[in-house]
Amino acid sequence: MTGFVPLLVGLALGAAGGWSARALAARRERAYSARRRPSMRAADAASGLPVDATLDHLCRVLADVASEAVGMPCAVVLRDTDGGPLKITTISSGDDRRLEGVSVDLDSPAGRAITEATPTVALASEAVVHSSPRDRRRPLRGGVAVPLLFGSRVGGAVLALGEPPMAPAAVVDELEKLARRFGPVLGPSQAVEIAKRQAETDELTGLANRRALKKAMASADAARSALVILDIDFFKRINDTLGHAAGDAALKHFAGLLKNALRGADMAARIGGEEFAVWLPGGDLSHGMEVAERLRNLLAEHPFRYQAQEHPMTLSCGVSASPIPIPSPENLMATADSALYRAKREGRNRSVASGGKGG
Repeated sequence: MTGFVPLLVGLALGAAGGWSARALAARRERAYSARRRPSMRAADAASGLPVDATLDHLCRVLADVASEAVGMPCAVVLRDTDGGPLKITTISSGDDRRLEGVSVDLDSPAGRAITEATPTVALASEAVVHSSPRDRRRPLRGGVAVPLLFGSRVGGAVLALGEPPMAPAAVVDELEKLARRFGPVLGPSQAVEIAKRQAETDELTGLANRRALKKAMASADAARSALVILDIDFFKRINDTLGHAAGDAALKHFAGLLKNALRGADMAARIGGEEFAVWLPGGDLSHGMEVAERLRNLLAEHPFRYQAQEHPMTLSCGVSASPIPIPSPENLMATADSALYRAKREGRNRSVASGGKGG
């Protein structure tokens, strides 16, 4: 499709309005048990989707339906909370998936549709989402954005990007119909996803927590994987000398380094006070040791700064891997933990492999 530009589908409009949704919802309510999730009842009422449809599924359907309705590429933009960041979460099928995750600037036409809760139209020459400065792709230009309401909150926007094949007013009309149809569905579904994510996220650092790590490691990917457990040496000294606020800042500092250092399917988690873990699906013992040493050196190269003073920190790391040398992936955590204790006993600030020598 020439002049390709995706469509942002956001979250506007509450339960009011929308093509006989009330009658359909009433029938569904009578037909199904009251124990069913409210968001899935709304999904049935609004669009006949399966009761187990996920937020990602709902967004994908919305993007595809919007694209078909207006003859343009489409995307869904969601915002977790009022004032939170905006990102393209979903692109219509067959369009550029690399745009998923691209930030939407609040001052862009797409952003204004959400912050001002009103449809906006961008000229063909106007950048419609304002990609991140680090994004080297050409900016998306032109389009129509329509806000989506989750109750009284604007949770995103439906955006048609590029030069419309019909009058902009007609595009707005089509997107507003979809906003009314999907708003009551997406809002509750997003709330469920946020609650699930919060239950598996460490509140202080934003990393995965122990629960999320154990869940990930229970998958088939664990059969061939490496696990690194990292502990900040003498962390108690920071709390004792600088206070707990400094300790929290130090943990956030290291978590930030972890987030920037890992890529792809690798998972970083905070599993204890000053103890972290990195799971490397598909990795072996040598890869685990390489990552451990890289992270240990990274912390040394980027000391923690607090109140204009540098406070160097070091790491002790324990590494294990399956199937070699640990045949059962269920034992990765225990064996990596044992290797970590060896690193502590042998002087700290080092990496030790399960059943092998330290680094």
